[in-house]
Amino acid sequence: MDKQNIPRLMIVSGDDNFAMELSRDKYIKRIKAHHGHCTVEMFDSMNERVDEFMARAMTASLFQEIRVYCVLHAQSLPEKDLLALDKSLNYEIPDVYIFISAETEKKNAAAAKISKALQFKKRADDVSVSIKDCSKPPDYKVAEWIVEQVPLMFDRYIGTAEAEYLAATVEYDLLYSELQKIDLALERGAKIDKKIIQEIVGTTKTMTVYDLARALCKRDLPATLNVLDSLFNSSASAFPAQLAVSAVFRDFWAMLKIKRYIERNPHILRQYNTRGFGKDSPQSMAAFEIGVAAGLLSDKNRGAVFPVIIKSGIVEQAQGFSEKGLTEVIRMLQRFDVDVKTGKTETTPCNLQMLCYRIARAA
Repeated sequence: MDKQNIPRLMIVSGDDNFAMELSRDKYIKRIKAHHGHCTVEMFDSMNERVDEFMARAMTASLFQEIRVYCVLHAQSLPEKDLLALDKSLNYEIPDVYIFISAETEKKNAAAAKISKALQFKKRADDVSVSIKDCSKPPDYKVAEWIVEQVPLMFDRYIGTAEAEYLAATVEYDLLYSELQKIDLALERGAKIDKKIIQEIVGTTKTMTVYDLARALCKRDLPATLNVLDSLFNSSASAFPAQLAVSAVFRDFWAMLKIKRYIERNPHILRQYNTRGFGKDSPQSMAAFEIGVAAGLLSDKNRGAVFPVIIKSGIVEQAQGFSEKGLTEVIRMLQRFDVDVKTGKTETTPCNLQMLCYRIARAA
């Protein structure tokens, strides 16, 4: 391994603690693989100032050791300490590597403070420095993230369908630990398939009323029943019936408007079906028109075209129902909502299951 491929300084920031820890572990592992050994020192704000810590880093090692100095949670440092840290980062210290992490959310005050104090823009041009954004991927990109990361983390392969199943089954913050369990259970080089995910992981993700709506829109009755079980088992109090009806009603009302719009505008549907890439592709432009017609998008959230319309599959789902069927589903939901509010119907598992069965079987 060429030493030049290992940055002398790595700075990671974002709201994904798992990704930041993984980056640190991989960074130290690369250093050890190249040098054979290194001493890792962690900054402790309770015992010394950051300028004292970095002064030790700049002091030559009497034992000719390779040293890694780590400053974690940099967002909690006062501005004067950040400025002192920034000054010390300008020097390329022989046999010393530096790792800095800061927990920040995109575009918030802490992110701006860290970026400015540690001069992200200036340092990004330095080939000896690595600045990495460790922000959590949006929900619709978690499966894509899994497909990319599994080969890097575990030297294994996972397909898109399996990654989507894993993302739907496991809470994001638990993904790494569950993948570690899967890795230990498989023989070296074996791919990750749905069977091993079911065997090792089970179901750790808490389902929501929005998962219920998505499953019903797909007419996926088994998935719908699994979501219902999760909602009944995880609810601290009563089943959130009104919230569930509201979420399902919203999606089916949008699908009804989509159904009517594409039947009146078949050329928009043809444009949508051309497929394409990028926000200016014919498909994206058609998807935006459909989203506006359905009340799901506006000029203010034009950038959400892909997750809200294309990735969600709501256009295809709308085509899976007749206009009469969508209208009947909306009437079912209205009647159920009124009956629950007036006490005519109880929100028991059996009653919810029957409602979902009738919705999934609507023409």
